[in-house]
Amino acid sequence: MFDVATALKEVQTKSDAQIELETALKWGSRSIACYQLYKQTQMPSWFVRAEDYRHEALEHAALVQDFGASVRSIQSALDRYRT
Repeated sequence: MFDVATALKEVQTKSDAQIELETALKWGSRSIACYQLYKQTQMPSWFVRAEDYRHEALEHAALVQDFGASVRSIQSALDRYRT
């Protein structure tokens, strides 16, 4: 369930940008994992999940507010697994 103790420490020691970037990278990692599973199994559901997670990664990357640098970096990395 909720881990308030960890969250409290995190919000006290990290900037919003750091938290958003870490979240984007976590979603991006999930997306890559699902793209890999799709390539192994050819099950469309893995591709759909990969796309959903990719969207989440890009959304959080946009919240870093670094003039799009995080978005471009994450999008480029994910596109290598997407094709």
